[in-house]
Amino acid sequence: MTTAPPAFPPRRSLPIDRTFLFVTLMVALGLVLIAQLWYLQVATGAQYLQRADTNRLRVETEKPLRGVIYDRNGVVVARNISSFTASIRPTDLPRDRTARNDVFARLGSIIEMSPDEIGKFVEPGRVDPFLLTRIKSPITREMALILEEQHTRLPGVVVQFTPVREYPVGLLLGQLLGYTGPIPPSQVDARVASGYGPDEFIGLSGVESSFEDELRGTAGRQQVEVDAMGRVTNVIETLAPTIPGANVVLSIDGSLQELAAAVLARGMNRAKSQQGSLVAMDPSTGEILAMVSLPGYDNNLFATGISQAEYSRLANDVWRPLFSHAVGGQVPPGSTFKMVTAAAALQERIVTPTTNVSCTGSITRNGLQFRDWTLQGHGPVNARQALGVSCDIYFYSVAGGNPYSGLQGLGIVRLATYARAFGLGEKTGVRLPGESPGLVPSPEWKRQAKGEPWYVGDEYNIGIGQGYLLATPLQLASMTATLANGGTVYRPRIVRELRETGGATRTTYRPEAVRTLPVNAEYVAAIRAGMRDVTNSPLIVPGFAGTAFAPLRTFGLDMAGKTGTAEFEGPRDSKGRLPTHALFVGYAPASDPKIAVAVFVYGGGEGSEIAAPIAGEVIRTYLYGVPLATSLDR
Repeated sequence: MTTAPPAFPPRRSLPIDRTFLFVTLMVALGLVLIAQLWYLQVATGAQYLQRADTNRLRVETEKPLRGVIYDRNGVVVARNISSFTASIRPTDLPRDRTARNDVFARLGSIIEMSPDEIGKFVEPGRVDPFLLTRIKSPITREMALILEEQHTRLPGVVVQFTPVREYPVGLLLGQLLGYTGPIPPSQVDARVASGYGPDEFIGLSGVESSFEDELRGTAGRQQVEVDAMGRVTNVIETLAPTIPGANVVLSIDGSLQELAAAVLARGMNRAKSQQGSLVAMDPSTGEILAMVSLPGYDNNLFATGISQAEYSRLANDVWRPLFSHAVGGQVPPGSTFKMVTAAAALQERIVTPTTNVSCTGSITRNGLQFRDWTLQGHGPVNARQALGVSCDIYFYSVAGGNPYSGLQGLGIVRLATYARAFGLGEKTGVRLPGESPGLVPSPEWKRQAKGEPWYVGDEYNIGIGQGYLLATPLQLASMTATLANGGTVYRPRIVRELRETGGATRTTYRPEAVRTLPVNAEYVAAIRAGMRDVTNSPLIVPGFAGTAFAPLRTFGLDMAGKTGTAEFEGPRDSKGRLPTHALFVGYAPASDPKIAVAVFVYGGGEGSEIAAPIAGEVIRTYLYGVPLATSLDR
């Protein structure tokens, strides 16, 4: 019997549903990839291209070089020197926090800062991530070289060449030139809005501040290509040129400034004074030839960042070395004001040039006795003689009246009007920060400030430059220059011109006449004659020479001037006298003035003994180049 072969199960094929599912999945994945490619290259392609270009291409700001400052003779008094700054561009820092902290630690170990300190400068939201943020400035050259050598391990860290200021004469012009520094926090927003970078340096005092716009220049912009570390590899295009700041030429004569500072210091030393000022001007232009205020400071201390200890020492000094007393110090002018009183009395016909006023040594008003500086009096004196011998009784009488002679006084309203015509009681407008207006008081001012009524004694005191009257040394120099040139008030100028980097003149500052004195030429001539007698006349009235004749007679100068000795509140001496400041104002040559000078020595005693020789030596040396041994050397 034949056996049938075993039956095998029928062959089974792959189910159609699973095949279809697999094919569908593959197609779907392909469509997703195609859609994503379309989204990246078409829908958002421009956006990602721009983002890529942003990482590769940047617009960087190129800061201009600050202008150099010269004295009138072309001597450099402020310049730029090489310095380095460690900065960070936050956008180039690693995204990973650990890696970022490693950069901070490595950077800190090189520039001697803690990682936490560095992190605070670039914490999120504090700065624009694309802007360079200053971390430490200056750093040493060695630090800069190490940072450059290790730049591959310091992504985002940039070493900048950042010039800093150097002041070759330092202490000599510290207050006048001032210094530069980082933008104060209170000014950052306003400065950034006007085009500054938040990490820029600006002038913070003196000429550096008042001529900031001219010295700063104009920043440029460049489109550059950077590598993955954020370092510039190629400059593609200059979008705006960098324009250096203008070079500033001062009106200051550096040699005269040095001489004036030395002579003033000697005079102060002789008077045992801790504070003094001297201002010298050209009477025909208003240019300031020298401006000294002692004590001063070396502005190089601020150039690279002053220490807190050093700044506290300067800021807490009772004699205020950071403050220019020549521009901002308000002092009683004493008898140097008598020219103003004389001009007002003559112009208002209170007296004529030949009117005599009897000086008996004192005058009594409302039960109060007002004394002359000499008890025996000067006898009858006219305007010229009164200035020559500095007769207080004459000026009491023309300012507030004299009931014994029937002389009607000016009164404070008219006296104040002429004081302001000379430029007192208001800022001169010199382009320097910190100028004070002085004070020409009035009855209204006294009621508000002192809660007291106005008395005739106030007019007497104002008439001789005392009482509440205050002026700055700069105002006194301007007043003297006005008399020297015959009656034109010029605005004091500290800068002569601006120059381009190549030396071409950009701007020339011309003399600016503010006003002409409302005083007849003959009266100005009488006042000038009296000032000439002060320094040149051995006998003005019986027994009295010019108040500065003795200390200045050896100078051999054709000079005119006026001494001042101003009382101020302080410990009285053994004779019950108040301490006094020493003042002198003068000009020379008297016949053709080239220089006008005002000198103030705090607590210096007699103006004739201390201030007059200071002015005489400065003027003599300026005009003739020949210093002279004086009483200051004794």
